[in-house]
Amino acid sequence: MSRAQTATGYHPIIIGGGVAGLAAAVAACRRGQRPLVLEKGVQAGGRVRSTFARDAKQIIDNGQHALAASYHFTLDMLKTIGSDHLLETQAGLSVNYLIPGKQSFHFRSWRLPAPLHFALPLLIQGPLSNADRRQLIRWGLNFRKADPEQLRSLTVADWLEASGTTSNLTDLLWEPITLATLNTSTATASAYLLHRVLVQAFLASRAAGSLVLPGASLDEIFARPACRYIERNGGAVHTRQGAAKLNIQDGRVHSVTTANGENIAGQSFISALPPKALWRLLKSSDTDLAKGFTYLDQFDYSPIITIYFWLDKPLKLQFPAALVNSPIQWIFKLPKAMENTLHGYSIVISAADKEAQMDVSELLGLAVSEIEKYTGIHLRNDLGMDAAKVIKEKSATIDQTPASLARRPGYRTNVRNFFLAGDWVDTGLPATIESAVQSGVEVVELIGDG
Repeated sequence: MSRAQTATGYHPIIIGGGVAGLAAAVAACRRGQRPLVLEKGVQAGGRVRSTFARDAKQIIDNGQHALAASYHFTLDMLKTIGSDHLLETQAGLSVNYLIPGKQSFHFRSWRLPAPLHFALPLLIQGPLSNADRRQLIRWGLNFRKADPEQLRSLTVADWLEASGTTSNLTDLLWEPITLATLNTSTATASAYLLHRVLVQAFLASRAAGSLVLPGASLDEIFARPACRYIERNGGAVHTRQGAAKLNIQDGRVHSVTTANGENIAGQSFISALPPKALWRLLKSSDTDLAKGFTYLDQFDYSPIITIYFWLDKPLKLQFPAALVNSPIQWIFKLPKAMENTLHGYSIVISAADKEAQMDVSELLGLAVSEIEKYTGIHLRNDLGMDAAKVIKEKSATIDQTPASLARRPGYRTNVRNFFLAGDWVDTGLPATIESAVQSGVEVVELIGDG
């Protein structure tokens, strides 16, 4: 029996084996279904994957990722597939701010009801002027009155200007939060999406605002256990088998043709592809069909750069460290499982349009000079930089502006049995891992058993 005939027993057929596709397949298994995931790459995981960097002789992730304790869909998925024990959860939000010309400020949320757990340590212990404190209190009072729907057309900068802020608050608070959660600067980022982040994480309970950091490689946390779970429950993940064409008849997809020429039939099909890849698939499938998806070609993208480096001696900082007013936003300590005998760290540059044009030597030079500027430590001369690796994810997320927010589609399409999932669809959240997982779960619930 050919694979095409065998595949008719699978439901749903999921195109794309990134986080959204795997989440959809796991959710389908939990409903007693037998999903099939088609992934063109050699491994599942999409942008959340790991690889062996030969030049650095180390296992690295395709970029540093941090979760939030408010990521309920993601944490539930990881518990289901049995990898939640590989996460390291803070007791409360804890960030070490490095400020040029000043002593570092270690922010820790307090054991108080929201929003006092977040506001009071910042107001009392933060490096704020009296004007900063007055503006922050005024902003908090205005925040409670804000109508999220009225924020859809505003940038974060528009919102801050209307509600009142100071340049110091923007540098210390709003710009780091916006870059970390939206991968877009306050000048252009969606105020609506930042409002959602603040409500669900920073201004919810103390526990919800905590960071959840990987204690192992992303492959061990996401892709491998997800694939094992799917296969144990009767589903399948086929790598090196991307979709080349959707075959449509009478307003329905009746099969998908893979890159190696196989036709795989099914009842329902989910695209878990990013916009660019979905746009290419639709154009190669049906010109008339593609006309209903022209918005896919209108998304802009924001890059993220991760610089991994390994030292002979430890970098003695409290982590994660946030650099204020620097092109580098974060420094993380790598989990012991990814260090070998050396001390491993990662640097994150979000919304890295300018830095994405730099070559590797320029980026490493930037990392060394910025860390020396903020800490007085020279990575090469003082600690012995043994190896380094630069990861440029040029299309890390959609550019999360008011314009892109308006373009984000729902799960349904104008083809009755063809649905969309991905961090970029309209989940009401920024394009994050949580948005990807939520989309996979909710689209499977929407499809049901038919």
